[in-house]
Amino acid sequence: MIAQPKAGSTGGWEARILAQLEQRDMRVSTVARVIESYNRLAGKVGDFASHTRASEARTREIQGEHERLMEYDRATGGGMIGGGGGGSNAIAQQRISELEKEVDGLKEERTLLYRTQATNAQRLLELSDRMRETDERMQQQDLEIADSHEALKRANAKVDDMGAAAKEKDGTIEILQDELSALQLEIVQIEERCSRLQTENDDLVKRWLKKMNEEAEKVNEVTRELELIKRKSAAVSPRMSGAVEDGVLDERFFGEHAATAVAAAAAIRGVSTVPRAAVGKIDARMEELHSIALSHDGEVLAVGGQSNAVKVFDAQTGDSIYSLAGCLKGVNHVDISADGKLLVAASSDHTARIWRLDTGRAWKTLSGHIGGVMTAKFNSNATRLFTYSQDRTVKVWDVARGLCVRTLFTVSGCHDLALLDADGARIVTAHMDNSVRVWDSASGKRVAEAAVHREQVMSVSVSRLGSRILTNSYDGTLKLLDARTLAVLAVLSAPAYRPSRNWARASLSPDERYAMAGSIDGKLYVWDVATGDLVRTLDIHKSAVCDALWSASGTRVYSAEKNRYILILQ
Repeated sequence: MIAQPKAGSTGGWEARILAQLEQRDMRVSTVARVIESYNRLAGKVGDFASHTRASEARTREIQGEHERLMEYDRATGGGMIGGGGGGSNAIAQQRISELEKEVDGLKEERTLLYRTQATNAQRLLELSDRMRETDERMQQQDLEIADSHEALKRANAKVDDMGAAAKEKDGTIEILQDELSALQLEIVQIEERCSRLQTENDDLVKRWLKKMNEEAEKVNEVTRELELIKRKSAAVSPRMSGAVEDGVLDERFFGEHAATAVAAAAAIRGVSTVPRAAVGKIDARMEELHSIALSHDGEVLAVGGQSNAVKVFDAQTGDSIYSLAGCLKGVNHVDISADGKLLVAASSDHTARIWRLDTGRAWKTLSGHIGGVMTAKFNSNATRLFTYSQDRTVKVWDVARGLCVRTLFTVSGCHDLALLDADGARIVTAHMDNSVRVWDSASGKRVAEAAVHREQVMSVSVSRLGSRILTNSYDGTLKLLDARTLAVLAVLSAPAYRPSRNWARASLSPDERYAMAGSIDGKLYVWDVATGDLVRTLDIHKSAVCDALWSASGTRVYSAEKNRYILILQ
């Protein structure tokens, strides 16, 4: 009997097994018929043999009778056969003739039987060969059927296991659905809270704008006062007028109005200057540099590169302060907190590490990315840290606890990120698909997106007020964008300017009057943002420029080349 498959478990392989079993049954029935034919043939052969033995016995009997008659004839003088015995001789002669005919017939019949026996023997041999081959095939098929039964058992066991797994997954799905319902309820509550916060934020923005307008009025008032002072000083002495134009204002010329005049001059003229030449050189003692960072007070310079250690220097003298070890691979980016107390390094070992600059000791190791960390930046009060990794995620970290509080999926690969406000509520990312994207770091949602370049965007930097974004692209252009709409405000370029593909960060001056970027041929380019004109080209490096930035005062520039050195420019 063939075992029936379980309900619900039929499939193509079971149909094949059933077909093979049916074919085996057909072959077995065929072999049975062959065996039956063989048995009938063997019976006939036995009958022929019996008949042959009977014929041979009859032949021997007739021959014996013939010999007796011949002897009798010789004993009687040959009269019976020779014709001398009258009627009895004739009868004997007739009897002998009949016996001879019967002997001939028996001989022919025996010959025929021998031939039939030979034919049957040949057929028997053929049938034996066929039966042997059939037995071999049946044995092979029995093995195949046994294997098929084992496969069927394994398949049924697998089906049972899959059924159990399906039940377990159904239970898991029910749990996830319950959790989803709870999360949806929580999302609704969060959205309501966000709505309230948005209302409060709008109110704060209105108050902030009002305060900014008041501050602008104060600045305008100071400006008018300065203009009045200028006119008075010009009337008193050309030297005083020149001093005002040069920004050298002290009590000898303006008395109690000197501080006000200095503040007003800074607001009107700005404090950033275009670098003219190198006045110092720092040897980082690394084979390849990737990033530099300057403290807000301009006293400390941090350098990251192919080395596993971050080097910290006195930004004024170039003297080495610390060599901060801990990273297992190279450092891709460094940043210093606004208060100058913390330093972070983004490393290819998938971590961001934080040191205390007052002691030079490691403080936190932030792990969670599954790719090399390319950028790390503090917010203004160093309560949050923003990191980007090659795993295409931006993570927001609680610095004090060392925990990831939000993960943003950027979809496209990035080169750089920057914060659009002091808290890091909004961030902007530079992408390999020629776009920049703005994100809400609290919700993780993409707020805006624009494809502003023809090739990869290598870096983004943000103005101090967060109103404008400077991008640097491998297409050889820098673009100034409106941070709210991502509209292009200015395009900066130079015929020979070409940034390095991996490390090419551009920066805005503190007063936002100038933009600066280094080229792959070692030249440093400075543009006037308002006009878009190239104001200076400095051929001062021997290898590609990977990073360049202004000091907070805007009077000094630090420019790093990939091969080891950082130049100090004024």
